[in-house]
Amino acid sequence: MKAGSRMKSYREWSIKTKLLAMTGLLLLSSVLFESYLTYTRYTRDFQQQSSEKVQQILDQVSLNIDTYLDDLYRLTLYPYRNARIMQALEESPPGTELAQLEKRRLVESFLDEIMIYPREDILRVSVVTDEIYSSARMPTKVIPDEDMEAYDWYKKALSTQEYIFVPDSGIEAGTIGNVRTFSVVKQLRSISNTQIVLGVIKADANYKGIIDILERAEMGRDGGLYILDASREFIYASAESHKDTALSALSSTESIANGYLLNTAQIPRIGWTIVAVGSVSEMNKDAIGTRNRALLFSIGGAFIALVALILLIRHFLKPLLSIVKLMKEVEMGRLDVTFQSDRRDEMGYLGSAFNRLVGRIGGMLEENTALVKEVYESKLLQQEAQINALFNQIRPHFIFNTLNLISLSMQSGKQEKAIEHINALSSILRGMSQWDKEMPLQKEVELLHAYLGIQSSRYEGRLTYRIEIEPSLLQLRVPALLLQPIVENAVVHGCEMKKEPTTITVSSRAAPGRLLLEVRDNGPGMDEDTLRQLQGRLDRLEDSSPSRRNRTGIGLVNVNKRIKAKYGQEYGLTVSSIPNEGTVVVLAIPYSVTL
Repeated sequence: MKAGSRMKSYREWSIKTKLLAMTGLLLLSSVLFESYLTYTRYTRDFQQQSSEKVQQILDQVSLNIDTYLDDLYRLTLYPYRNARIMQALEESPPGTELAQLEKRRLVESFLDEIMIYPREDILRVSVVTDEIYSSARMPTKVIPDEDMEAYDWYKKALSTQEYIFVPDSGIEAGTIGNVRTFSVVKQLRSISNTQIVLGVIKADANYKGIIDILERAEMGRDGGLYILDASREFIYASAESHKDTALSALSSTESIANGYLLNTAQIPRIGWTIVAVGSVSEMNKDAIGTRNRALLFSIGGAFIALVALILLIRHFLKPLLSIVKLMKEVEMGRLDVTFQSDRRDEMGYLGSAFNRLVGRIGGMLEENTALVKEVYESKLLQQEAQINALFNQIRPHFIFNTLNLISLSMQSGKQEKAIEHINALSSILRGMSQWDKEMPLQKEVELLHAYLGIQSSRYEGRLTYRIEIEPSLLQLRVPALLLQPIVENAVVHGCEMKKEPTTITVSSRAAPGRLLLEVRDNGPGMDEDTLRQLQGRLDRLEDSSPSRRNRTGIGLVNVNKRIKAKYGQEYGLTVSSIPNEGTVVVLAIPYSVTL
């Protein structure tokens, strides 16, 4: 792959591309996240509502079965409503066969009347006293005629007045498919003497009535309804495929297992458990469809919003991108460029500030050229020191670095920061234009704030500073650009030479007859030889030759020349430094104060 066609890294993307990429990612992420939350919440609520609905159905089924059993239980009480039958059952066994036949005919006629009861699920009603009397819908052997004591339900019925439920009575003719038959047994007592047990009455039925109740509860195509007895044997199963799942519901507290919703209900009087198994996927089918439709609508809406955003970004960023392009031309040395726009918003302000900045830079460069020529022509020491100081300040690379910092700030969307740097650079250039004048110390402090603010942003947090000048000194008039070269020297030789954070402190203190302005940094410092050579150059006012222009202390020598030329030889700069701890430069000028 050619180098020109390689994929650009994120840092190389334009601000328009970054805005579009981030906005599109945020839109798509929010759409997917919202769709997921909506689907999850809807599914959870739907499952909860479905579980509650199924539980209500099961409770109603349990109640209906309980009511159905109550009807059977009441059937066993019919003999007590017929005094003649109770009298016949209480009498001693007849002595003659004719009497026995009449008694049987009487009792079984009564049972035949009971069987007229319009319910096809009741197969047979039997009374067991001294004899066995029964009436059935079809001929079948319900109760053997011999050895009644062999039946547990018979012995249990004789010993209690409670109803006895026999889940499997063994009536072959009563079998309907895979559904067995059951019986309800009740003890019969004498109405004249309730302490006397006459025998038992037994009603046999198939499960058709219960099945009818269960089939009215619809559990879906992939669900099922089951009844299990106390021994976990299946009494009824609507589908064979989920028997294992139904069994697991008896020993688990989970409402969902293996993708199926489980609900249970109890029929305490007979020890049955009803289990409903519902397919979660079948219940969530509508929810999934709703989720998919919502997702498609959301993605479509996000796409439309993204297209609208592209058009808006192109419209709003067009002037900013034009300013950035012009800044690159200024960085290449062209100062005749101008931003053309009649906008009155923030973009218009940036454009106007850019035009003013470029104009001031051009004017400063022209003025600098004229001043340098004047210095070399006049050969005056003070003006030479001032011109050198000004030349030391107006460094093209500093200006271009500052412009580049402004450009990066605008590309990163930090317009407020870019405007702040533009104003700071304007203040620096305005201060430099007054190099041959005196100004209040407050103006010098403002110039330091502007310069250090730009440098602090340029070094991205590695440079911090403090300016602690007594408020009473701020109106004191001093030569322009008095402290700035010293601070710049601290930045260049303190911060650039050190990777760790650097702090520059500018402070003031009064001494008898003089004012001491101190610039302190915690940079790498200087060894004794370097410090001795620098102090010697300051004391001798040694000129900086072109071959040594990049060496340490040029700005300090120029400031020292200006102070001594204006105030006398007893004033000027002193430097102290400790390797790896920092450097302190003290500037002394005349000042009358009462100590």
